Amino acid sequence: MPVKKFLLSVAVLGVMGMASVASSASAATIVNVGALPPANPYFYLTSGTPLSPTITANFGATIIGPSVDFDDIFEFTIPQNGTGSGSLSTSFSALTNLLVLTDVIVDGVSRTLVAGPGGQSVTTNGVPIVSGVLNTIEVKGHTVATTIAGTYTGTMTFAAGVVPEPASWALMIGGLGLVGGAMRRRRGHLQPA
Repeated sequence: MPVKKFLLSVAVLGVMGMASVASSASAATIVNVGALPPANPYFYLTSGTPLSPTITANFGATIIGPSVDFDDIFEFTIPQNGTGSGSLSTSFSALTNLLVLTDVIVDGVSRTLVAGPGGQSVTTNGVPIVSGVLNTIEVKGHTVATTIAGTYTGTMTFAAGVVPEPASWALMIGGLGLVGGAMRRRRGHLQPA
């Protein structure tokens, strides 16, 4: 797969939502990989290429204005199997830069947000990545009435490796069951009467 096509795939996160970030979101903003700041939201590779053993990307957005809802969806595909991990956080020092995350969803699974005195964070590990399959990171939230501008930032890392397909998992589990059953039968034959 050509690198340009991968970057459009892995990079399906970014430039299209600049105008909608400044006003209340009526629909999700889809962000493409390759959207470098000052794109807002942004998602870009910081190290590696689509076929590297390790790929790292940064993503995030600055939400401008009081009482603004946002729903940013970062989409990407990777042309190899492996696992993903990442983190996302907000931080604020005053009510003028307060941003509240309400949900972070990775490939359809809602992740637990941890709140602290100066912001929120979420970390996820071991997310299976299958070659050519669309992956999503969705970030939902809002600013408060006193916000001038609030920011969230994230980093994701992909590590290449073999991710078995569901049929392979079923075969492996079935094989382990057969081996276990055979061992139990053998043990029964070896015990003295």
